[in-house]
Amino acid sequence: MNAIGNKTGNKITLGEEAYNIFKEGILSGEIAKGEIFTQAFLAKKFNVAISPLRVATTKLESEGLIKVMSRSGIQIINTDFELTRNTYQLRVILEREGLRTYIRSVSEQEIDYFRQQHELLKTEIIDSQDRLYAYKTLAKLDSELHTKFVLALDNKIITKSYLANEELIRLTRLDRVDLASQEMMISTVNEHLALIDAIGNRDQKKALATLDKHLETSIKRAMGLWGF
Repeated sequence: MNAIGNKTGNKITLGEEAYNIFKEGILSGEIAKGEIFTQAFLAKKFNVAISPLRVATTKLESEGLIKVMSRSGIQIINTDFELTRNTYQLRVILEREGLRTYIRSVSEQEIDYFRQQHELLKTEIIDSQDRLYAYKTLAKLDSELHTKFVLALDNKIITKSYLANEELIRLTRLDRVDLASQEMMISTVNEHLALIDAIGNRDQKKALATLDKHLETSIKRAMGLWGF
């Protein structure tokens, strides 16, 4: 299959390019969850040929983001309570294991970095009128912090599973505009700061308990049950 250059100068196949475009279309909400589309429609929408699109659909189906339906088309995964619960359960298992290693190996400089970034973001959330920008910044910082726990395990298989799971979580959050409320964002930042303090004190027991509480609250927020 033909290859093209990407921004880093590396070569990627047309199938990989179609995969990246199609996947971002799903995760960004550009194409609706739960809907069924024909290959011809998707090829035209994303300006890719049918052959590379087939390569992309095979990979995306293996990742659980779509379902290829015989004679019907391609269905984008829909999100429900079961999917949300399952993704967060996997997140708890992997992050708890990673945190045990992370707390022993993380540098003081990295701890200070995360503490400073959260304090700055907290001020921005309170002062800013652009809640969507603040939410995107929080989502990026949230992913950076939590992924660090799993990366500490230095296990490529676990990391791959975790990152795929994070994409499913991103999908479940697409239609949850209430997650960008000031109250919810401040709550998340404060939970992170409590976790960062426990990590900074090298208190594994407290760090694990704080992570458990944070993720329990996170799943309630994701399911719309926070505050009940």
